[in-house]
Amino acid sequence: MPQSTEDIFNRAKTLAKDADDNFLDLARTLRQLKNRDLKLYQDLIKKTALGSRKAYYMIEVLDTYEPLPVPRARMRKLGWTKCQIMGKYITRDNWEELFALAENTPAKVLEKTLKDGKAKPPEDTHCVLMYLSPAQYKLFEDTLLENGATRSGRGLIDKEEALTHAMKKAMKAGKGGDEAGAG
Repeated sequence: MPQSTEDIFNRAKTLAKDADDNFLDLARTLRQLKNRDLKLYQDLIKKTALGSRKAYYMIEVLDTYEPLPVPRARMRKLGWTKCQIMGKYITRDNWEELFALAENTPAKVLEKTLKDGKAKPPEDTHCVLMYLSPAQYKLFEDTLLENGATRSGRGLIDKEEALTHAMKKAMKAGKGGDEAGAG
């Protein structure tokens, strides 16, 4: 029996409460609602914390991956963000390689790796995860910006180079200070 538009709306509203865990079902329901009643779709976006960009990306992921033989369980495990990042690059021939890369790579590194055209990050690279207080993050961000990083949306790009530059400057200043104090 076909679902009413109201039933689809209510299902999408329920799924939107836990969007990250059930993004495939949500995306399918969002697409169905958008195709059936654009105004109601837009109302749903306003009434939930989903946001139009996230809803758009979820539908894009569904449209990209539906024709591919990717196991849905692997997609759910990976999450919609990484699936969206890989969307521009994924094909029937490379999906297994890209999923293997994504399963072992943070989202930002994955995005940069794919943009740079590298199949995988260099073997000798390291990922650093830090938890900073607001004051520590402000200092961290200011330091990176002063040393060559640039803003991109809510984040920064060229962080690695900027951090390396800042550390080299600090090391040089420290060595200079030691020598001056020793004499």
